[in-house]
Amino acid sequence: MTHPFALASGFTDPEIARWQELAEKALKGAPFERLIGQTYDGVPIRPLYTAADAPSPGERTGVAGQAPYIRGAEAVRDAFLPWDIRQSILTPDPHAANQTALYDLERGVSSLEFVIDPTGNCGVAASRVADFQVLIKGVLLGLATVALDAPADPLGAARALADAVPEAERATAKLAFNLDPLAARMNGQTGCSLEAAAGFAAQTQSLFPSATCLRADARPVHEGGGSEAQELAVLIASGIAHLRAGEAMGLAPEAVNSTLLFTLAAGPDVVVEIAKQRAARRLWARVLEACGVSAPMRLQAVTSGRMQTKRDPWSNILRATCACFGAAAGGADVITVLPFTSALGLADENARRIARNTQLILQEESHLGRVTDPAGGAWAMEALAEDLAKAAWPLVQEIERAGGLPSALDQGLVQGWVAQTRAARTRDIAKRKTQLIGINIYANLDEVLPATPPISPTSAPLAPLAGAIPPMRLAQDFEALRDRADSLSPKIFLATLGSLAKFSARAGFARNAFEAGGIKAMGADVAHADLAALIAAFKASGTQLVCLCGDDATYEAEASDAAAALKAAGAKQIWLAGKFQAPAIDRNLFAGADILAELTHAISLLEEPV
Repeated sequence: MTHPFALASGFTDPEIARWQELAEKALKGAPFERLIGQTYDGVPIRPLYTAADAPSPGERTGVAGQAPYIRGAEAVRDAFLPWDIRQSILTPDPHAANQTALYDLERGVSSLEFVIDPTGNCGVAASRVADFQVLIKGVLLGLATVALDAPADPLGAARALADAVPEAERATAKLAFNLDPLAARMNGQTGCSLEAAAGFAAQTQSLFPSATCLRADARPVHEGGGSEAQELAVLIASGIAHLRAGEAMGLAPEAVNSTLLFTLAAGPDVVVEIAKQRAARRLWARVLEACGVSAPMRLQAVTSGRMQTKRDPWSNILRATCACFGAAAGGADVITVLPFTSALGLADENARRIARNTQLILQEESHLGRVTDPAGGAWAMEALAEDLAKAAWPLVQEIERAGGLPSALDQGLVQGWVAQTRAARTRDIAKRKTQLIGINIYANLDEVLPATPPISPTSAPLAPLAGAIPPMRLAQDFEALRDRADSLSPKIFLATLGSLAKFSARAGFARNAFEAGGIKAMGADVAHADLAALIAAFKASGTQLVCLCGDDATYEAEASDAAAALKAAGAKQIWLAGKFQAPAIDRNLFAGADILAELTHAISLLEEPV
């Protein structure tokens, strides 16, 4: 029937050409292409999507809960627990780890993931059956999943956990043994073989029918700096490798899929993360279709470790919230939010509380799980998911041509991809094309970092094996400069030229840039009456470094004389905010410059002996 309240009543029909015309007008001469983003795979992220971007009628996206399960495994999500809230536990002492686990369960998490490291350096120091009996003491295994992350000895940990479970509880115990030899290898750990992992699954499935045994974890690619398509390709190639190993052990593809947990990292870009998860399900559905199988993918999302910062760590709360939102809206079955102090050390109770409450608020206050597949049908999400899947599939094929993921890792194929993308990311961060709040932009030099409980390792950490993908944090290079600056208390004098209106923009830019390296900017808001007043202010500042700030016209009239006078007054190095050059000006600072290189040079000058 015709509704009396037509939403479009009184509005003209929208026209894409008219919208683009208005957008170009708002850009004030800048090209329209500036509005089009791009992933490191070259996938465009457009500012506007239309019905023309919707899936074609021949594309089978299905509906939630039905094959090919691209829109999720369930037709209706559980209103009480729409996704599994999983908390990681790294407390070295098994007794303390158990108490932490029970505390977290009482306060809203629905499952636990014990990070196992027998040395106690990077997780729970557990290796014997008795240790695992301590870990699971008091945990209702039929209600709360107990998962493992044991890269050093995954098979030993899995067997110890299996033996620790009382026989009467094995039929209902919700466990995730998470055997993943390929992720262990990418992390530089010995791990176990694919055949051994598949053999454990074959032996264990009947004993623990509610458990999953295998994991295909692509986080090493993400944490190493890789792109979305690279992460997706390794995820799918890892799943294929598990299918092959299972087949060799007599496991049907359906059985392997049912005991396999896929794991992706979740970054702060909500749109990309939603699309990435939807792309993962598209790709795996295609693999299973080739195997003659119709079954859903079980997907875990873990908030990104590479986005975590040591400086201004409270911004990590915002990053984790965005990542968790993207994971939930993207339909993840299991979500783990890392504490905001993870980069600083072992998280305290406050950091853990914020991590679990992030998920609880999104579930119980934002009602994010009340809608099944909230992104389904959105033109932008469907198109971007398809674009990411199309970018990842040729990489999957390249891995397969290399003989599968194990052979591709032997040949350094994946490592080469990740290294190339990592280098591009590093360049973009250094030039502030990629902005990290509190790190390379808007740094807070007066912050007081939260204290984190110390970890008391029982032995020295092991060096990673050759062929590993080294993890990175996006903030690490700028934070290393801040660490160097802490012992220097460095300062720079901003030599402002002309009136406040003429220098304020570039003075603000220069202050922001230098403070990203821990260098305090002096005099950013002071207008000087003449050159003599400028030189007097410089001498009073007690600094050795100077940055000239003004507009282009003022530079033409005053910059050369000011730079020469500052050098005569004792300036060790002079920058200019902009691209104007003169004999006494040593370096230039401008948008698009390698800010990290300029800051490194400045800190190095101050470290030189007087």
